[in-house]
Amino acid sequence: MIDKQQLLAIRPAFHFLATMMDYPSEELFSSSFLKEAETEYPNTKQKEAVLAILHEFQQTTIEDLRQTFVEHFELNKRLTLYLSYYRFEDSRERGGLLAEMKLLYEMFGTELQQPELTDYLPTILEFLFYSNWENDDRFQELSLIFSVLEDGTYKILQRNKAIEDLAYIKLIALIREELKTCILTEKGVSHQ
Repeated sequence: MIDKQQLLAIRPAFHFLATMMDYPSEELFSSSFLKEAETEYPNTKQKEAVLAILHEFQQTTIEDLRQTFVEHFELNKRLTLYLSYYRFEDSRERGGLLAEMKLLYEMFGTELQQPELTDYLPTILEFLFYSNWENDDRFQELSLIFSVLEDGTYKILQRNKAIEDLAYIKLIALIREELKTCILTEKGVSHQ
C-alpha cells in the first residue's frame, strides 16, 4: 500500500526530480530553480544528494549536459527513460499497459499532450506532482504507477552498473529511495 501522507509530504520533490530527469532545459540552469530546490525540496534523507547533483548539472554547460542526456537516453537502447520498455519492449502487452496508465492519468485529472509518454520517467514524476490524487477514494490505484517506477528504475540500475557514477544514474537511485518512503510495509510502517 501507498502511504498517502508521506507521498503528500514529498510531493514537491517530484517537480524538481522531473525537471532534472528530463531533457535539460534553461529552467534547470537558472539560479531561481536552484534556490527553489534548496528551499522547497522536502527535508528527506536524499535532499543533500539531489542538490549535489543539481549543482553538478549547473557546473556544466547546457550544451554538454544535453549531449550527455542524448548519448545516454536517446541514442542507447540499453538505457531509456520509457520505463515499461525494459519489461515489454515493443510488445502488445506494453501497449496495454500504456493505455491503462493513460486512463489512470485521466482518472486523476491529468491529460497528456503526447499519450505515448505515459511511461516516460519525467512524465510520471510530473503526474505525481500535478495530478489530483490527494482527495480521491481511488488513491491506491496509484500502485500501478509505483510498480512501473519500481520495475523500470530497478532495471535501469541493474543494466547500467558500468556507468553508476553518472549523475543521472545516481539521480534514478535517489528517486527510488524517495519512492520507497511512500510504501507501507505489512505492519503499516513506511520505509523511512
